[in-house]
Amino acid sequence: MNQVLRLLPFASLKANGDGSRSGAEYASMIESADVVEIKRQGWPYLAFYVVFGLISLGLMIYYLSNTIIHYTTGQQFPINSFQRFPLTFLIFPAEVFSFCFGMYFVYLLVSGARKGLPPKPLRRAMSGKVALLVPVYNEPSEIVERTVAACKRVRWWRGTSVYILDDSTEEQHVDAMASLGRKYGCHVVRRPDRVGYKAGNVNNAVANVIREPYFAIFDADQAPLPEFLEESMDYFSDSTVAFVQAPQHYVNANTPLEKAARMGTGLFFQAQCSSKAKDGAMPFCGTNAVIRADVFRAVRGFSYYTSTEDVELGLRMNDAGYQGAFVPKVLVHGYAPPDFVAYSSQQYRWANGNLAILRENWLRILSGNLSLKQQVHTFFTLGWWLVGIVSLIYIAVPLLSLFLNTGTHHTWLPNALLLLLYLNVSMGMILVYIALRNRTGEPVRFTDTLLQYSLIVNSAFIYARAAIGAFLKRYIGFVRTNKAGSSSGWRHIAGNVALSGICFSASIYALFRSASAVSPEEIRAFVPISLWLLFYSVVFASSMLFIGAKPASVALPVKSPHAGISLAGARPSNGGVPNAA
Repeated sequence: MNQVLRLLPFASLKANGDGSRSGAEYASMIESADVVEIKRQGWPYLAFYVVFGLISLGLMIYYLSNTIIHYTTGQQFPINSFQRFPLTFLIFPAEVFSFCFGMYFVYLLVSGARKGLPPKPLRRAMSGKVALLVPVYNEPSEIVERTVAACKRVRWWRGTSVYILDDSTEEQHVDAMASLGRKYGCHVVRRPDRVGYKAGNVNNAVANVIREPYFAIFDADQAPLPEFLEESMDYFSDSTVAFVQAPQHYVNANTPLEKAARMGTGLFFQAQCSSKAKDGAMPFCGTNAVIRADVFRAVRGFSYYTSTEDVELGLRMNDAGYQGAFVPKVLVHGYAPPDFVAYSSQQYRWANGNLAILRENWLRILSGNLSLKQQVHTFFTLGWWLVGIVSLIYIAVPLLSLFLNTGTHHTWLPNALLLLLYLNVSMGMILVYIALRNRTGEPVRFTDTLLQYSLIVNSAFIYARAAIGAFLKRYIGFVRTNKAGSSSGWRHIAGNVALSGICFSASIYALFRSASAVSPEEIRAFVPISLWLLFYSVVFASSMLFIGAKPASVALPVKSPHAGISLAGARPSNGGVPNAA
């Protein structure tokens, strides 16, 4: 046996033969877990998106053009805002960023509304057994058990094998994973080091253990439905498809944080991914996906320099002439981050990792083998994580303008466009709300949209730190998201609360300046600043909604496998995936 790893095969065992309560609960819950299709919204929604996009395009072009050159009403004297107001150099790029991403989102909604062709049936010659991989690292055993139990129930006519890729370092977790392997009759794969973390864990398994032509990856808290492979494998009938991605769906939505996180995940998978996949630019999301093992090996597996090695792998697959497919159906049930600490860690990792990919691969994206559509999608997918810096710019500019008396280009904008500054936020939230309606049958509340916007804004410091780290090449490796939950308190939102106080105080000061102004121009300059900072003070104060609440325990709808399932022993080890791409 290869010395790089220790493979623990287990003989045929009766799953949950002891009549444990968890097995009975899984068995009863899985009966109500149906495959839910992500629906197209129909022509009324498509017409709304087109009209919304055209109106927004016209207004924003007029707005931005007035920023560059504005003619005063009286003398028709051209005013260049960059010369007159130096802060324009700071806020204008942020406004262009917001404008471009807004138009891109409208494009995704319009493009995704068109019905795509269903995949052709997968020919027998292209089919094969599928390995189901569950990478774990000191995970709560009850969460891993739900996923392993669900994996054992996944149906595929050529058969499946379940592997627990155990990187645990604590003896209690090592013993727990070994016990799960015996209980459910699956392999437990261990290795003597943790090189590459989750990425290295999968690389090691594919190099030394996995001989199946396809393998699927499920994070420890992502439990697949029995139909997962039946709904996914036909997409491989297209020889250019290297992986098939299913959406993430959070079953827990009890606390404000969980509701906002589920809204954000839905916004990506339900409203955007169909369009990305149609254009051959579906991001690989690292879990809930089936991958062709030969393509994975051909592109040299996962890289280790970024914490979002999954997205980076998808980029290299695109560059090699392959693409990802998207299954518009909820086939996996998982957990949202249980508290603000876990959420912050997750978001920092995603932001730093995606921006690290952008920093290291921008030349490949521009001059490689990607199509124009793939280039556009990739830049927007990776560049979105600059949103934290953009949000802080929107706060810094009015503060600087107020205390440095420099003014901004907004002073010269027509009154109607000044109103647009305050309408654009509400318009954006309305668009998000409409985009998620009637997608999966679950109710979508506008209050959840407000929570999701609040959570994004209150993550500004997280995203900004991650962006600065990526710019300075301070890339982080994989950090496990804590799935068990912990206590998050005021110290975790201290920066947000402090900024809320600064914005509120500055808003009152701006209101005082407008009340004591001696000219209409001063009133016109200070009142918008006061209202804008008051708005942000409320948004940052709402960060207190995301701390303190103890996450409720929500059982995933899976049940134990049928008794008597057996698995063959270990296979010889050969081949390999290098440690780095």
